[in-house]
Amino acid sequence: MDRSELFAVNLTKRSDPNLERFHLVDPLKCDRLLMIVPVMPSDRGNGLAMRMGFFLDAYSRRFDVDLVIAPLSRLGEMTTFVRSRARRIAALGVVRPDTHYALVAAVVDPIARVEAFRRYGSPSRAAFFRPLAHSLDYLAKNMRYRVVHVSRVYLAEIATPWLDCDRGGTRLILDCDENEASVFRRFAIMHRRRNDSFAADWADAESEAYARFSAQWLPTFDLVFAGSDKEVKSLSAFGIRARVAPNTAPAAMASPRRRPRRGRPYTIVFVGTMSYAPNADAVTWFVSRVWRRLQRMLCHRVRLIIIGGSPPAAIARLRYQRGIKVTGPVSAVAPYYREADLVIAPILAGGGTRIKIIEAATHGVPVVATRLGAEGTTFLSGRDMLIADDEANFLRACRLLARNGSLSRRLAVAAHAKVRRDYAPAHWQSRVAGLVAPDEASVCNGWGAC
Repeated sequence: MDRSELFAVNLTKRSDPNLERFHLVDPLKCDRLLMIVPVMPSDRGNGLAMRMGFFLDAYSRRFDVDLVIAPLSRLGEMTTFVRSRARRIAALGVVRPDTHYALVAAVVDPIARVEAFRRYGSPSRAAFFRPLAHSLDYLAKNMRYRVVHVSRVYLAEIATPWLDCDRGGTRLILDCDENEASVFRRFAIMHRRRNDSFAADWADAESEAYARFSAQWLPTFDLVFAGSDKEVKSLSAFGIRARVAPNTAPAAMASPRRRPRRGRPYTIVFVGTMSYAPNADAVTWFVSRVWRRLQRMLCHRVRLIIIGGSPPAAIARLRYQRGIKVTGPVSAVAPYYREADLVIAPILAGGGTRIKIIEAATHGVPVVATRLGAEGTTFLSGRDMLIADDEANFLRACRLLARNGSLSRRLAVAAHAKVRRDYAPAHWQSRVAGLVAPDEASVCNGWGAC
């Protein structure tokens, strides 16, 4: 059932009739939660949107959720999934960065620009959200939220209105998902491997900025979530104790099944947003180092499907190579998983948990990944998937699964069982809601009747 309504886009304008209607909602109700996210939540699509969707789904079972989207770029589609879980939905306008960062970005000389960015001291993405922080002043002063949830560390400053006033028992929650300082250190390594010294130096500066920013902002939140035990341990360097909220499997999971060949080629699938540099880098590495040799070994009875929106020109051109299909954005990935004999995740940079691996397991497809690609999951090499970090071993693993159907099925069955056990949405939704509101009675007592 669609139970949402739109409320003010500009939350600072008290004269806006939509905002006045929003204000008429009982401000003393103790089960209200405000969720502030950088992308439209979803139950499908890219990993960031799906993680936002997980939290929205979890919170909607216990709270009346007001959703504010501070978009990184375009807003995205307002789906039934979102409308059925949020009572009120608002979008803050995309803004220009703060003045200081705009001056940094205007520096022509690349070396001087990096040095100016180092002096700026905050992550570049934070510069675009800093001007939005006081857009929420009205809600902080006039609405009583039991919980305010902020997604991603670069959005942390948007919680400033609740730090500047008496928040009256409101708990501030931050979902980091990953340690961005560590992620950008890996980006720097990736760019140096590609001989892009400017991008590498910029990534190093971003890493330093995220380290300072995280040390400043993480301790101001009452509870911090991360995507895996590894990320929890990494974030402890900032003097906080984070809790795990992993990326979970879709609620409906396909059972592993035999895939009759019937003369069709062996199908390898890569899934990932192509505008994310580590995904494009992974595809480039696989095609240049592994793909052609694998084609020769399998007598060209193999095809590669690259699925993901916003492919850069170098990835888009791969569609002209024999056996390769580049789909661009797709409305649903399930049909491609049904075609797949193997999913690959040759990730060499980045952080967090690869939803693509969990998705593959839910659809009963075996996986070959690098150690970094499997990072943050509980999958074990040789039991649930195959892990290979160099081109020779990655090639060997792909060839082995192409020729050994019983091994492929055994890995797929084991991974599917692990997903059901370790990544069940209902379990983690209940756990997250319990951590966010551990004692309903004590929270409500100070606010009047519940």
